[in-house]
Amino acid sequence: MSLQPSSPAEVPSQTAAVARAAFPRGNAYMRLRDDFGTVFTDAQFTALFSSRGRPAEAPWRLALVTVLQFAESLSDRLAAEAARGRIDWKYLMGLDLTDPGFDASVLSEFRSRLVAGHAETLLLDTLLTLCRERRLLAARGRQRTDSTHVLGAVRSLNRLGCVTETLRAALNALAVAAPEWLRAHAEETWSERYAKPTDDLYVPQGEAARRAHAEQIGRDGHTLLAAVFSPDAPTWLREIPAVILLGRVWLQNFQIVSVDDETGTEVDADHSNPQTTQVVWRTTSEGIPPSLLMIASPYDPETHCAKKRTTTWIGYKVHLTETCDADRPRLITHVATTLAPVADRDALGSIHADLAAYDLLPDTHLVDAGYVDADLLLASTRNYAVTLLGPSPQDTQWQSRQSGAFRLQDFQIDWDRKIATCPAGHITTSWSPDHNLGRTVMRIRFSSADCKPCALKQNCTRSPRRLLTPRRREEHAALEAARAREVDGAFAEQYRWRAGIEGTLSLGVRTLHLRRARYLGLAKVHLQHVLTAAALNIGRIADWLAGETVASTRRSPFARLISQAA
Repeated sequence: MSLQPSSPAEVPSQTAAVARAAFPRGNAYMRLRDDFGTVFTDAQFTALFSSRGRPAEAPWRLALVTVLQFAESLSDRLAAEAARGRIDWKYLMGLDLTDPGFDASVLSEFRSRLVAGHAETLLLDTLLTLCRERRLLAARGRQRTDSTHVLGAVRSLNRLGCVTETLRAALNALAVAAPEWLRAHAEETWSERYAKPTDDLYVPQGEAARRAHAEQIGRDGHTLLAAVFSPDAPTWLREIPAVILLGRVWLQNFQIVSVDDETGTEVDADHSNPQTTQVVWRTTSEGIPPSLLMIASPYDPETHCAKKRTTTWIGYKVHLTETCDADRPRLITHVATTLAPVADRDALGSIHADLAAYDLLPDTHLVDAGYVDADLLLASTRNYAVTLLGPSPQDTQWQSRQSGAFRLQDFQIDWDRKIATCPAGHITTSWSPDHNLGRTVMRIRFSSADCKPCALKQNCTRSPRRLLTPRRREEHAALEAARAREVDGAFAEQYRWRAGIEGTLSLGVRTLHLRRARYLGLAKVHLQHVLTAAALNIGRIADWLAGETVASTRRSPFARLISQAA
């Protein structure tokens, strides 16, 4: 389809008259049109359309309808009907009352164009730009970030169910792409095992029986892969996505071993005795990939299993960042969608980089403990001049919990000479870096000859000698400064502003289904989250234009009574 850019028209007089008669006190969408205009223009979407072909529906109108659709949790069909029949929507888009609208399928095509053109954030960015022009949004203010889990749009499968459904999906794909080839290579028993969904199949009970069942599926999949990769098979069969995924899932869940025919024991592949190939179900002893690599569903390979405290889910994770200045509306400035097992701390760097690219970095960034670590405290200040405010990692060693015991702070560390001195005056030069899980610590060991006879040993260490593990010099200083800052009473006063982000997540979950993916694939799920954020911003802008202030946190009658008595 081609795009012939057009300028948004004024609201037709008849539409304006009917709308004002229907809403004498105004309407959120009418106020948005009066103060922000049409928000979007066709010129913003030129790169997403061809210069030739059938003329497309005006993309600025589709963008508006898409945001309103997410604001009211409407399906494509209901959103198209609202654009055709609702007066306030017609007023916002400047349409005649007799405008026939468009087919619902146009909305799906528009979203696909946004994903294909890597323009998932275009609608949110445009809205934020307009807010900056009207001084509703300013850089170097105060912002807050938090995350929540997102359930993928797939069934939750265990490992056995995943491999069964993966083989079934590959067989279905081959049945469409190469029916004659599959008919010639499929075994008779496969129809009984894979013709129906996994839930309809009988799975034997007992660990040994279930393992035997799993390995039978493994042999079937191995047979199919061997046929696909045989020299006489068409090469294009290997490029079918379901077949490629089958190979990945089989590599993650099965191990191919060679077994001696005479003894039944595993042997090397080049052993001279007759051998047969055996497909073995992987357990923890054989090695299972981490959840970040483990495929959880053949229908959305980017969903992964994750666990946070008592919550376990298969899907993704979304991070929302919003402003929280007292004199401006709360606006979501950034949305990050990550794979489910990615830790919060690993998303903070990209959040700051994206905010810096749009000149939206905060002066103070309020986060919970999952986003705070020594290297992040240092990087936020050094690279972006952002004060990262949140509970810092605490010293969990027993010395920090026992009165009179010697903590890390009680040792004198000469970073330039790499020398540490203990409270008893003993000196050590045993100093070496240790890299673990992306972090670097210094391992400073004192001598057993000094520690064992020391009179202060009972307050220092329960091991033969004391070991110190501070972070690198600048990271250690940043961590100590953060811990000292938390003791100050002003920290609690500043940090109380973070609580509002939990209300934003709750609003997104309860009213806009933020925690359930509508689509398959990380890119489309990210688009869903960006559109959800734009919808939340639209509502907050409309409330701000109407003069509505942010409500205070509700308190129970008992809590109010106690506070009054105090």
